[in-house]
Amino acid sequence: MPGIFAVGDINTYPGKKKLILSGFHEAALAAFAIQHHLYPQKKQFLQYTTTSPVMHKRLGVTGT
Repeated sequence: MPGIFAVGDINTYPGKKKLILSGFHEAALAAFAIQHHLYPQKKQFLQYTTTSPVMHKRLGVTGT
């Protein structure tokens, strides 16, 4: 259903594994889907905390 997003045990789909790890994965997918739902024309970027200067700045982490 458009605009409704589910994470965890309430969410079902073929091949779903009921693991905590699956919930984390579903949360990430839901976050990207929500952003796309709200801002369909906006490009999405995936940034890793280990390599992203933007994320390092937001987290107050300096390069080592």
